[in-house]
Amino acid sequence: MSTVRIFAVENQLARVVEAPGGKTVDEHVRAATARIEGVRDASLASLVQKSEALAALAAEGRAAGSGDALGRIYDLSNAIFGIAGAFDLQPLAEATFSLCDLADGFRSGGSANWAAIDVHVDGIRLLAILGDRAGEAGAASILEGLRRVRQRVLPASG
Repeated sequence: MSTVRIFAVENQLARVVEAPGGKTVDEHVRAATARIEGVRDASLASLVQKSEALAALAAEGRAAGSGDALGRIYDLSNAIFGIAGAFDLQPLAEATFSLCDLADGFRSGGSANWAAIDVHVDGIRLLAILGDRAGEAGAASILEGLRRVRQRVLPASG
């Protein structure tokens, strides 16, 4: 019969957390905010590029007459949504969320309403170009129009 040996494993995270010094939560948040702001210009420029790619995907899907592009439209719109949210571009985030909802609804049944997708893509492109200035440029009316389109083409859920 063999002897059982027990080994104590040091918890590295516990050791680091218990060590004196380091940064406070507020200091970590300020550092993270500074890093995010450091990539703001590049990220906002990428939103315009992604919105143009979204337009190309929608045109491709419309021309093909099939819903094969809907998954890629959803994914790209979701990527724009994430960046818009990180930089507090609420109108753009809402517009891309609405397009995700449309694409998902069209993937789940029925045929895609490409006119509704095009309206959303055009709104997203405009909001991406406007960036921080979207609110003063009438984003509320753009979003209201997108809400009406989505409500008209998607059946009420629940």
